[in-house]
Amino acid sequence: MADVMEERIHSIQRTAGFAFVIAAVILGTTMLVHPVFPDVNNTGSVLQTITAAKGEAWMQVHAIMAAGFAIAAIAFCALAFLLHLRGSSGSASIVSTCALLGAGVWVTFLSAELYAYRFFANWFGVDAGGATMLFSTVWFWKLGALYAGALFFFGAVIFGGIAGVKRDVMPIWMGWGGALIAIVGALVYVMDFWGSTATGRASQPMQWPAMRYGVGLPLQLWMLGVGVVLLMEYFSRPMAARVTHAPVRPVGEHPQRRMAEVPPAAPSHAAPPPAASGGGAAGQGGYTAGVSHPTGAKIPHPALAPEPEPPQQPQRDQATGTDPARKPPPQIFPG
Repeated sequence: MADVMEERIHSIQRTAGFAFVIAAVILGTTMLVHPVFPDVNNTGSVLQTITAAKGEAWMQVHAIMAAGFAIAAIAFCALAFLLHLRGSSGSASIVSTCALLGAGVWVTFLSAELYAYRFFANWFGVDAGGATMLFSTVWFWKLGALYAGALFFFGAVIFGGIAGVKRDVMPIWMGWGGALIAIVGALVYVMDFWGSTATGRASQPMQWPAMRYGVGLPLQLWMLGVGVVLLMEYFSRPMAARVTHAPVRPVGEHPQRRMAEVPPAAPSHAAPPPAASGGGAAGQGGYTAGVSHPTGAKIPHPALAPEPEPPQQPQRDQATGTDPARKPPPQIFPG
């Protein structure tokens, strides 16, 4: 059972390690090439920027980002499963739930707008006012959803880093460092949203250069480091040799019989059976009537069996002529 558990842990380490590395490279690259909007509430300038790119770059970047978030969800769920096997089931449930919800939000909205930007770019050349109005509805809807998705991912990093340090999944500096960066990002998102409720202006803190390069990029480096640590532990494990066939036996060697297969031997201290008192019973193959034979008695053939002795009759006293069974006859002439 212990070998099966070790195989499960090694399989999870391999999956989580590769998933963290791939997701970190994809999301880090798309974060660097994604354009920065100084004011996300000025939807007219945002749509002009998208129109200048003719929509192709947006479709490609968002498709790659959607794939990156899906792989990141696999990585965090595998990390949660590893924490569950190590004993942190509570933290594992929080990590997996946050990762699935956050990735679901990001993948849904990034996939839903793949063809929308090309449509807005074509429509902007015909009716700039109508295209901007419709784009504003989609744009603000997306900003609110990505707020929730970012907070979910911050929660996955916080609980995953703290539990990973507790269960020796990652070094102390790595686990607490990622948790600290995620806490700072979550506080910035919450305080910015709390401030925007008074004015109603939308916000996306990840569009700020300080948040992008101070929180977003370090978190991608943290994911890359976690993946490297898991892969190093996976490839440095001792490989157990498996015997898939019976060992070769030298020529002339016989296999040892188990104790259950060896017939029980007769005890050496047991006394031999007594000889038969009847005639002819002692010469019939060693068989003695009335004596138990633990090693198996040889029963003689019926034709060679001895004749049974007739029952003995009580003998009368012929010398006196008296029979003890009856009275003597009376005397007619006494004397």
